[in-house]
Amino acid sequence: MKRETCSLRSAVYFVNCLREYMDKYELLKNINRILIIRMGPLGETLQTTPVLKALRARLEKAYLAMMVTEDRVELVSANPHLDAVVIYDKSAPKLINKLCKHRFQMALILQPTFRLVLLTFLAGIKYRVGFETNGGGKLLLTVPVRNNQNQHETDRYLDVIRALGIQPVDREIEMGVTCEAEEWAQEFLTCAGISPQRLLIGINPGSFWMYRRWPEERFAQIADKLVAEYDAQILLTVGPSEVGLGEEIARLMCYKPVILSNITPMRIAAAFKQCDLLISNDTGPMHIGIAVGTPTISLFGSSNPNKWGPIASKHSIIHRNGMETITVEDVMEATYRQIKCKS
Repeated sequence: MKRETCSLRSAVYFVNCLREYMDKYELLKNINRILIIRMGPLGETLQTTPVLKALRARLEKAYLAMMVTEDRVELVSANPHLDAVVIYDKSAPKLINKLCKHRFQMALILQPTFRLVLLTFLAGIKYRVGFETNGGGKLLLTVPVRNNQNQHETDRYLDVIRALGIQPVDREIEMGVTCEAEEWAQEFLTCAGISPQRLLIGINPGSFWMYRRWPEERFAQIADKLVAEYDAQILLTVGPSEVGLGEEIARLMCYKPVILSNITPMRIAAAFKQCDLLISNDTGPMHIGIAVGTPTISLFGSSNPNKWGPIASKHSIIHRNGMETITVEDVMEATYRQIKCKS
């Protein structure tokens, strides 16, 4: 009797799974215009790119557009899986009108923001898939998704397409770089005296959050060691508010680095693409380096590399209880392993 009950339960479970799969298949079968939404920091925006790759693999001929804020456009404008980028407008009527013109059939909302769910509803987007929101729970969502934050950020976004029966191609982030930006980077580096025959190592010493910064004198020490031991060329990249940081590190160094400051995300990506290695704090440009495929050594203190760190094995993570406890020797050892792999 028990055996028959177990068999019946298994059969019911199988039928329910099959029905769920068929429902998802039927839902996607006639969908050919999809909007993906993620508005947030640089890193979070790039962490969504495996979603785009999986969607394109599953829905080869679909029209895929991503909505971001204006300052994030360059992160996805050259993504090979997108057909268009929609710039977010703070004016609800203007945004609704803009979305209506695209005639989207489905919206994937990759952040738990009820306002975005409501706006897509008002724009007449029939299917709305996203996280249960803090403000509205499952309200107005066609397919609500549990917001599991106890995993890598990329996997959190991939949960949204998994809810539709779409499996990821891989979990690696990517950023397309325009030919114009690549030409600019090559010209800049040539004019700065960078030789393509020697190692070029990028160092990104800044961060908006001070607790995520490795001490500047250690960046200077590691840069000097890389020049002395590997005849490396050093490219220091700093943001508009970090110019003084770059100048201070250069002052502390025995050798002269090339400083790159106050440029666009696309040009940063193009410059990092020319580097043989990138050493960076846990900050936005770190994600850009990873996204263009440059082997990266990521320095993590109290922030969580299991949620924000690089996934691919070609990258290295140094994680300690605080940035002060990461030594120059730690970074040199990781650099040695990276250079050995490259050679």
